[in-house]
Amino acid sequence: MGIKVSNLTKDYGSEVVLDDLDLNVPDNSFTSIVAPTGAGKTTLLRVMAGVEEPTDGKIYYDGEDVTDVSVQKRNVSMVYQQFINYPSLSIYENIASPLRVSEEEVSQDELDEKVHEVAELLNIEDLLDHLPEEASGGEKQRTAIARALIKDPRFIFLDEPLANLDYKLREELRGQFQLIFQQEKSTFIYATPAPEDALSMSTHIGFLHEQDILQFGESEDVYYHPQYVEVGSYLNEPPMNVLSSELIKESDRYYFQVSEDFTFEAFDLDKLETGQDYLLGVRPQAVEIGEVEGSTTFRTVVSFNEIVGSSTTLHTDHEGQEIIIFVPEPKRRPEGEKLAVSVDPAELYVFAGGTGEIVTQGAKTTLGEKK
Repeated sequence: MGIKVSNLTKDYGSEVVLDDLDLNVPDNSFTSIVAPTGAGKTTLLRVMAGVEEPTDGKIYYDGEDVTDVSVQKRNVSMVYQQFINYPSLSIYENIASPLRVSEEEVSQDELDEKVHEVAELLNIEDLLDHLPEEASGGEKQRTAIARALIKDPRFIFLDEPLANLDYKLREELRGQFQLIFQQEKSTFIYATPAPEDALSMSTHIGFLHEQDILQFGESEDVYYHPQYVEVGSYLNEPPMNVLSSELIKESDRYYFQVSEDFTFEAFDLDKLETGQDYLLGVRPQAVEIGEVEGSTTFRTVVSFNEIVGSSTTLHTDHEGQEIIIFVPEPKRRPEGEKLAVSVDPAELYVFAGGTGEIVTQGAKTTLGEKK
């Protein structure tokens, strides 16, 4: 049945971190709680795990109220951002420690088998006789993860466990988390500010915003069908372009006007009102350099280049509105260069200007530049 969070509020005196929050984490899921740093992700995980008590609300595990059950009596494990290990114990003993103190009796043979099993899964079997200080950052975090897995917990909470690792290690451990999830029977709850972590590993995503879960669902559905502009913008790398526009009626023609030279023909007119402000969302991956048949083409000016690995994030300016373009190669363009770029109407998201809620997405007509 998973975890149900009902009407959860958590405050620290006058500071309200979570406010009347509801969340249902499906059984056997890898659920990521995504939000910027400082939004309350860690607090939510700690309350769900029983490390902290809620100010108000209830927590249910598989339908059972565990709100007042101590973390020691819950079948859970937690992995933190910091590499938390026992420095005086070998990596073997670090991994074995939860079973050493368990109320259930475990034979030495069974303990040895379990330690080697999780160590092999996390590629640290050759380090079992080492101390944590002799291990790299990635190996220390693998040790902490192995310690969390060894007692076969019902729920595993992971609080930004990849945050202190370099890019290559993050990439490697993402793959290992997917392998672990496939092999283990636990439900994973993972907190991260990194959309790439959530999108690459999760079965489900919950977006935390202003003390509540703004949107929750299967990962692909949340990504392709954001219900709010905040979700669409954040859950993309680079962030989604969000352009201010107005719906204009001219004779029998309805169009979204970003500028005099940049318009989109309107669609789903029954959902729209003329004279209203709308936010148009376009992913940087959907902006193509050059003219493309069937797309809206407009001009924009290069502001600066951001080369990351083998790709380029191109920041441009269109009459005061930033337009980011993702280029799948490390190609630098001169600042001040004027570019003709195109957007396929099927890639367009339309959000209400006031609330940021989704109104419609994907055009049903061929777009053309306003003449």
